[in-house]
Amino acid sequence: MKYYKNLSIDETNCTVEKEGHPIHMTATEYQLFVTLLDHSGRVCSRNLLLSSAWHITTPIQTRTVDVHIAKLRKKLDLGPDDLKTVMGRGYALSV
Repeated sequence: MKYYKNLSIDETNCTVEKEGHPIHMTATEYQLFVTLLDHSGRVCSRNLLLSSAWHITTPIQTRTVDVHIAKLRKKLDLGPDDLKTVMGRGYALSV
């Protein structure tokens, strides 16, 4: 079990709860969040996120990561200080 602020992450069952209430997440959203969590405090490039969540290893230009990050922010109630956009580099989950 991992924790981030008021979220509980059960890696065995691939689930996330907020204050004991389950949050419905797609497998892709879950993988993105776990990747960001595993790299907390460090910038995750779009290519790293594409590789971890979509298994895309060839660098491509896409807005898919940005769209899914916006969904994560909303579902998990993460503000811009929690899940930061680092212009030109990627995203970082604050510690």
